[in-house]
Amino acid sequence: MTTISGLARAGREYRVHAACLSTTPGKVLSVEVRSGKPGASDQVLAAADVPCDGTVAVDSLSNLPAEPLIIDLQGGQADVSSAYALVAPTPALSQR
Repeated sequence: MTTISGLARAGREYRVHAACLSTTPGKVLSVEVRSGKPGASDQVLAAADVPCDGTVAVDSLSNLPAEPLIIDLQGGQADVSSAYALVAPTPALSQR
């Protein structure tokens, strides 16, 4: 897993682009966004489901707090051959 982090900016809308590929039909992972501040709770700030059929899922996230964030892919990944999730400000990840 590679993690590149930065601070979210208050008042900006964010999108998540994510995809995964699995040999199991109907497999779905979840992208979960949490605070990366030291001592922060494990509360999920935003989440989106990602079908593991190789297509890119694009979901809007509510305004995120202006703080470091942790982005996790959750769910059984034993049969997942590849997966990624990227969260960025909406203008940077416009849906095409």
